[in-house]
Amino acid sequence: MSAVWKAFLLCLVASFAYAAPVFVVDTELGEPFETCSIKTPVTATEKSYNAVLVHRKPGEAPRKAAILYIHGFNDYFFQRELAARADSAGYEFFALDLHANGRAIIPGEQRGKLRNVPEYYAEMDSAVSIIRETTNLPVVLLGHSTGGLVVSLYAVDRENAKDFAAIVLNSPFLEFNFHPLLVKLALPFLSKYGDRKPDFSVPTSNKPFYGESLYKGARGEWDFDTTKKSFLSPTQDLGWVRAIHLAQFRLQKGRDIIPPVLVMHSSCSVRGLDEWIDDIRNCDAVLNVEDIEKYGARLGKRVTDVAIEGGIHDLYLSKKPVREAAYKATFDFLNQVLESR
Repeated sequence: MSAVWKAFLLCLVASFAYAAPVFVVDTELGEPFETCSIKTPVTATEKSYNAVLVHRKPGEAPRKAAILYIHGFNDYFFQRELAARADSAGYEFFALDLHANGRAIIPGEQRGKLRNVPEYYAEMDSAVSIIRETTNLPVVLLGHSTGGLVVSLYAVDRENAKDFAAIVLNSPFLEFNFHPLLVKLALPFLSKYGDRKPDFSVPTSNKPFYGESLYKGARGEWDFDTTKKSFLSPTQDLGWVRAIHLAQFRLQKGRDIIPPVLVMHSSCSVRGLDEWIDDIRNCDAVLNVEDIEKYGARLGKRVTDVAIEGGIHDLYLSKKPVREAAYKATFDFLNQVLESR
């Protein structure tokens, strides 16, 4: 058996036992990134899932905390710059490719398939345990878009995140970006029907503009695997709609997350586009920023809302001056939180 396979098996066993794992070099990003496969155990309510934990080996800067990043829908972790900036600011960086996404996709699996947001909890618990045992640092949860929704609900269901240092949300998906009448009338019906017909496909966006605005081979500056993060949305079904709607409904009622929460979003939104416009590079082309501000404020009593002028949906992938503002807002917030602990 090769040394690589031995390391992989050791890592897999460690993830079951919540012991310090042995990571292997990430085949996608290369050094200093390494990965560990997590396979969750079967329980009375959940089947086993595969996820992949990505780690950037820390540099020389003293470490203040560890960050666990959770990606969005039609997404995975590829943001070298974000991890490097976290490291230079003194934060050890980890990211989790959730099951049915990115590095964790099993051949033949529906990308992004979801029936219940708590499906993700076991793999997140494993990741948090590995981080705590290997770093002995306070843990910060960082979620983007659907990952922001997942992080928020996970925080609520883990005793309102009492054991976490802080939460950072980058354009969290706290409401569907539909006409208000559709949100009020049609969405609850579709969500309820999704319990009976979860595999019933629903229309997805056929506009590639946001993906094009990111990808360096189109109109953007970033390199990523378009089989893991495509210009067009992968298949969505009523089961996915129901899972997202139920999670949003729980959060929108108002919650009591204990640690400080940073909610970041663009200063503007664009929607309903039939052709490319330059504002796609300057506004959120996926979500309504007013919804993010409205429902983000309900997550707890210590919420800080920051609008990033000129930001796109993923603020850390915005134009350089804009993402610098997002980095500054993130690390200024975290530094202040950690200094006050």
